[in-house]
Amino acid sequence: MRSRRLKLVLAVGVAALVLLAVSNLGYNAGSTVSGQYCTTCHLIQPAYDRWADSSHRQVACKECHGSALTLDLDFHQTNFRRLISQLKGNTGDRILLRGAQAETMVEECLRCHRNEHARWKAGGHSATYTHIFLNAEHNRKRLLVEDCARCHGMFFEGTVAEVVAPLDQTGPWRLVNAEMASQAVIPCLTCHQVHRLGQPLGRPHYAQPRQIAQSRIIKTSSLGFYDRREKAHISSDLLPMPVMVRNGQPVRMSPDVRQRLCYQCHAPEATAEVGSGDDRTGMGVHEGIGCLGCHESHSLDARLSCANCHPRLSNCGLDVEKMDTTFKAHQSRHNIHFVACRDCHPRGIPPRKLARLDGNRIPR
Repeated sequence: MRSRRLKLVLAVGVAALVLLAVSNLGYNAGSTVSGQYCTTCHLIQPAYDRWADSSHRQVACKECHGSALTLDLDFHQTNFRRLISQLKGNTGDRILLRGAQAETMVEECLRCHRNEHARWKAGGHSATYTHIFLNAEHNRKRLLVEDCARCHGMFFEGTVAEVVAPLDQTGPWRLVNAEMASQAVIPCLTCHQVHRLGQPLGRPHYAQPRQIAQSRIIKTSSLGFYDRREKAHISSDLLPMPVMVRNGQPVRMSPDVRQRLCYQCHAPEATAEVGSGDDRTGMGVHEGIGCLGCHESHSLDARLSCANCHPRLSNCGLDVEKMDTTFKAHQSRHNIHFVACRDCHPRGIPPRKLARLDGNRIPR
């Protein structure tokens, strides 16, 4: 009996290896040309079509998703579950990423997008589960709830109670799974969809060089917020832009479509009042300027933002970077997002002045 079982196990093992080898050869041959081979077994034609029209169309499926010879056990377990699901008659075409896979994709993105990854790493969006869920100062002020994972850990397949314990405001807090300590809560796929819609940019028409800048199309098709509940990206042009108010009066908003993505996490309270909740809508001297007008897209750095828009000196004849705002020091009472001239001139705004670089002011 034991001999028969051993032979059966060996036969199954050999058959599996042969199947893997044949599958991998066919996969490599098919994906070298177009990647169409994947669709012969996986019912993913819509995903394939989006990939074929994207800027990643020259990147073979296996570069991000792995192949039959991938050593990652989780990869093969996922494929086996998908196979069983299809054998049961579930022909859905959606392939959902698990938390561990989204974390792995950060390293895959790094292989080609080194500059973007370096800037992301240097910014606040590279925060880890330790930074967010074990922040004692924050946890004492606000109780951790399920909605926290909407922006911090949207790929995690569980409840907040399975991330951090205890769920109270006294602590001490600890991560339920210590392996999550260094994982990013806002990975690349939070804001970027790899299988993007639309045609990629092409080479401009050099016969009319003066029209290149004016004819360039603003591409935002890769930008999309990953909705934890729907388990899908929602393209930035489909996201809503809130109608913000201040003291009951509407606020001028930037028409930048990319800003809609920012509002998914940096949102106001239900009143839509500027500065409420986690809102950072520009007011005062910065009303109407979008988030990316000052913040670099991946690092969020804004240290060069003043120099990008302002001359060396302001209309007051003062260096804007040395004014008493949170740009100079975060302890300032004048938040750079909301600062207005009247904040420093409560008795009236003085006449505008011009200033020379030598410091001699010329009244206007």
